[in-house]
Amino acid sequence: MKKLTIYIPDQSFKNLIQILQDSEVDGISYHEIMGQGNLERKISEKIVQGYRTQEKFIPEFSRRIQVETIVSDAKAEELLKTIQKNGYIKGKISVSDVLELKDL
Repeated sequence: MKKLTIYIPDQSFKNLIQILQDSEVDGISYHEIMGQGNLERKISEKIVQGYRTQEKFIPEFSRRIQVETIVSDAKAEELLKTIQKNGYIKGKISVSDVLELKDL
């Protein structure tokens, strides 16, 4: 079994979820997180006390989505290839071995 942890910008979320559903992945968890790294950060307008200042800046952290799923080894390889082929999804994928998985 493999655990896939996928970090993507929020605009790629719908495409990724569609790929996972088309591949019949049952368990999907996601979290909205703030992150920093090689992904593009959009220029934002500074807001002070609820008012827009028209001052532009690039935030140190930007919004990301973290998606997690646990799948068989074969399905993990299939998913990795499918996700990497999709030109609309940018981000990082972490793959970990799951030694044991128990239902509660």
